[in-house]
Amino acid sequence: MTQKKVMSVAKTFARRGLVEGFFGPLWSMAHRSALFAFAAPRGMNTYVYAPKDDPYHRERWTTPYPAQKWRALSRLIRQAQAQRIDFVYGFHPGKGLCFSATQPIQILLSKAERFYDAGVRTFAVLFDDIPSHLEHAIDRKRFAHSLARAEGTWLAEIQARQPPSWRDVEWWICPSYYTPDPALARAFGRFEPEFLQSLARHLPSRVPCFWTGPFVVSKRITLAHVRKVANELKHPLILWDNYPVNDLSMSDELHIGPLQGRDPRLPEVVFGYLNNPLLQEALSFIPLATCFDYALKPEEYAAESSWQNIIRQRFGLKAVPQWQAIRAFSTVHQRAKQTQRPIHLSPKERLHVTAAVNYIRENRHKDWARELRPWHRLMIKALQ
Repeated sequence: MTQKKVMSVAKTFARRGLVEGFFGPLWSMAHRSALFAFAAPRGMNTYVYAPKDDPYHRERWTTPYPAQKWRALSRLIRQAQAQRIDFVYGFHPGKGLCFSATQPIQILLSKAERFYDAGVRTFAVLFDDIPSHLEHAIDRKRFAHSLARAEGTWLAEIQARQPPSWRDVEWWICPSYYTPDPALARAFGRFEPEFLQSLARHLPSRVPCFWTGPFVVSKRITLAHVRKVANELKHPLILWDNYPVNDLSMSDELHIGPLQGRDPRLPEVVFGYLNNPLLQEALSFIPLATCFDYALKPEEYAAESSWQNIIRQRFGLKAVPQWQAIRAFSTVHQRAKQTQRPIHLSPKERLHVTAAVNYIRENRHKDWARELRPWHRLMIKALQ
């Protein structure tokens, strides 16, 4: 008799957690610490520190953290390690970068050394949201006008010049082309053909790449889509899922519903799954709990059950109808924004929204209620 060879299929992602990568006010250190304690029991094992408005991450990335900020960041690293969460530090050096210069790599490695000494072993180099073309003539000549080639080569040079003892260090990259969404080219310029294939040829093997899905903010991410991307990249794939983030043009949106539209089979192809979170600290726990449930056990994930569970845990069973009304109103408001029409509530919706307005007012001194104030005012206006 012959036995069929059984191939194991991944049931969960190797990397699960958050990429704090939004534009806007930074989360507090206290909230990050509280989130680690909340998320670790739910399967989170990875946290990428990359807030766009931390000046030492992006605008002034070459400048070391001042003593006070470094002490706070060091404490956060230790708190992540205590929860068995891998703290990943993200560099954002792309703005105005001359890829041919030698000094920026040395600056990056010197800065990374401080994190290495603090126990950090994973670093991400992020080239998202920069012009789609090389900005310096010397780079255009050296890399044949290919931004993809420059970014891949830069990672190779970082690895080649890192201290020999750093054998346990892992590097990740977010390429400038991180989605086929036409909005990306509209914002940063048209990208070179076969960007991913060129990146793959010059990027060191085993360096994972970030990807946001078919859009910058993707409603659905299918297995077929990520398989196609993985075949082009030929490197491990990490989904930077822009849900429930609400920065920039989404700042008036409230994404507190459950994660939806993610194929349960994504772990077959995807190495890591990280969510870019809501800006509001207290409210962020609601949608993130559902993201963690999906990431840990995608095949068992049930969006509505996951959402109701976190509402009951944080606010109690009696509060479920009020949160359902807040969630429903946020959807109505977002639809009205997209269609540029005024909000119209049915008689039944008015009853639910009225109850939610009173519920928020009764809890107005709580952190989550203070974060809800802009939408509380919109609800009151819609009732008038």
